[in-house]
Amino acid sequence: MLGYGDRLSVPAGGRIEFKVSSELPEFTPTLQRLRRGGSPVHECDLLEEEVAADLPATVPGRVQVARAGSYVEAPLRDDVPVDGAGLAIWLSPTRLDGDREQTVLSLTAPDGAAGYLLSVSARGCALRDAGGTEVARLAVAPVEHQWSFLAATVSRDGEVRLALHRGRQSHFQDLRGQQSGFTDTRSTAGWMLRVGAGPRGEFFNGRLARPVVATTGWAAEATSRLAGGEDAVTVLGTGGVSALALGRDPAAAAVADDGSLTAGGTAVNRPASAVPGPFWRCRETDFRRVPGEYDALHLHEDDLDDAGWETDVVLTVPADGASGAYALKITAGEHVDRIPFVVTPSEGTPPAPVLVVLPTWTYLAYANWRTYAEFEEERVALYGERRGVDPRDRWLARHPELGKSLYDVHTDGSGVMYSSRARPIVNIRPDYYTPTTRGLRHFAQDLSLLDWLDRRGEDYAVITDDELEDRGADALAGHRVVITGSHPEYSSARMLDAYQAHVDSGGRLMYLGGNGFYHVTARHEGPSGAIEIRRARGSQTAWASGAGEEHLSGTGEPGGLWRWRGRAPQRQFGVGMTAQGFDEASGYRRTPQSCAADWVFAGVDVAVGEVFGDEGPGLGGAAGDEIDRADVALGTPADAVVLATSVGHSASIVLVPDDRTISYAVPTAPDPRVRSDIVIFGRPGGGAVFAVGSIAWSTAMTHKGGDNAVSRLTGNVLDRFRDHPDPVADA
Repeated sequence: MLGYGDRLSVPAGGRIEFKVSSELPEFTPTLQRLRRGGSPVHECDLLEEEVAADLPATVPGRVQVARAGSYVEAPLRDDVPVDGAGLAIWLSPTRLDGDREQTVLSLTAPDGAAGYLLSVSARGCALRDAGGTEVARLAVAPVEHQWSFLAATVSRDGEVRLALHRGRQSHFQDLRGQQSGFTDTRSTAGWMLRVGAGPRGEFFNGRLARPVVATTGWAAEATSRLAGGEDAVTVLGTGGVSALALGRDPAAAAVADDGSLTAGGTAVNRPASAVPGPFWRCRETDFRRVPGEYDALHLHEDDLDDAGWETDVVLTVPADGASGAYALKITAGEHVDRIPFVVTPSEGTPPAPVLVVLPTWTYLAYANWRTYAEFEEERVALYGERRGVDPRDRWLARHPELGKSLYDVHTDGSGVMYSSRARPIVNIRPDYYTPTTRGLRHFAQDLSLLDWLDRRGEDYAVITDDELEDRGADALAGHRVVITGSHPEYSSARMLDAYQAHVDSGGRLMYLGGNGFYHVTARHEGPSGAIEIRRARGSQTAWASGAGEEHLSGTGEPGGLWRWRGRAPQRQFGVGMTAQGFDEASGYRRTPQSCAADWVFAGVDVAVGEVFGDEGPGLGGAAGDEIDRADVALGTPADAVVLATSVGHSASIVLVPDDRTISYAVPTAPDPRVRSDIVIFGRPGGGAVFAVGSIAWSTAMTHKGGDNAVSRLTGNVLDRFRDHPDPVADA
């Protein structure tokens, strides 16, 4: 039993729909306010409280299935006669599996009684009729990762020609009288054209470009001209011809047709766009400058943008509902799932003094990350111990149809560029166990921050990255203090601009995390809320974008790291990503410079030179997981005060590749850049920034029920930022 909501956040009084798949006959839905993440296997218990809501007592269970695989489909106009067929396409396969045929182009009637499928495998190329009977075959296969041109024609008289142009070699098969011919002219009402899939799936892995389909055959000379790169409409005209422009609008699901056979198509499950086509000249890597050279899509059998489940539960959030983290809890006997979402303030609500921005784009980047289960033994070596795996990860490894994370690769080895919320995401749960930190990370960890605020009695509201992207600086306006989550790694230019505007206008910002504001990220329009990245070389990465593929299809901007765009996190937040490691966390040593802001340590029994924050749950300290350093060369303001610097990191805490260069100088061990810095600085007009430079910080705040130096220090800063007209200078 599991489900998902149609959004990750909703204002008080708003409507949210939940889609559930359950093998059980019925389940009970309740609305829960999530107070703290945890479970029996964590070092803390899950805290939740039921909230009254207009929900049914029980809901019938039903099984719903996600179907992965990307393709383009376009219904044919219903007034076109069929008296033959022509199918042609450029292809660059990325995974040819033995005898398994993958459909690159299909044209089929609604009842499956007529039509053709053009397919490839490691054994060669084939033309089949709609029923699957082989019509023609070439025992020559396209070469993986290289462009070929494949075409098949069937004349009115039943003559068949199958041709493969592979590099400078051409292969043909001509069959006369092989088909019975088209003695009866048939209408195309209900017929469907598909690129990259057949009517029963048979998904293609690889790139496709310039598909051409016609309801009549064409001459061999026309095939040669198409193989030479000539425009299909120029060669064949528009009558009874489809020429779908696959790469023309990389940000859109709609695909235009330059012919008249269809009114256009739709890309299903978001195949990768803004990728070079067969005629890329390797002179320009920005698809906006040479759109004609970026006329391909990269399709995968495991792409998933929208699971497409039906709605089972509709919730109208109480109009007076407090802003915070919630879940629809669905229960059937001992079986439970909690589908999380955030309730944001309704329009017109007076701004709370404190605003928390949950980094939901980072949650999506890691959504359904499978490596804990798939590489369990390798992680024993990474951690130096066996930490266990959440059972949901093992289940997820058996269900690839639920889509992957931005840290995964597709079955063909290419990187996953898109991640959406319109699917079950088993690791965005308040009781999810993360081996990396021996318990809490991401959403479950950020609930600890909300619990800390609750225990202090703070008046706060919660929004997500989506509200920040939607409203920009207006989303933060009026809130005295804005607090980030523990790992706000993925952000857009609009989000960075909003944080900057908040501080410039006198607002205070507490960056209570690490590895933040690192990857250039964009969100696509549409109900799936998909985010996109491109992974440039020279960064901490699970995969690297292919040649000419580093611009985001959604915006056209260069992807990769904000650092390489001149917006290193140090410029805005004082610190930026420097190292990572997952064996143990460390503590911080207070610096002499911290005396300039001695109030930060009020009630904290830590003198200059002494260490604090070297204990706690999870990794055992406040400086760990992924950490950030201050660096004036990367933009840390000259007036920033470094309050403390982490010490005692093991050799397993390694510098990010962003900073690794070849040097003939004798290296310093340990590398002085492997450290976490806590900084604070003010800005004209009363704005200020406090940054801790560590993902592990907020977990350490919970040690001994919050009775610890890390918690008290953070509370001092929050109190000062919230109430004092001068947020930084020593009183």
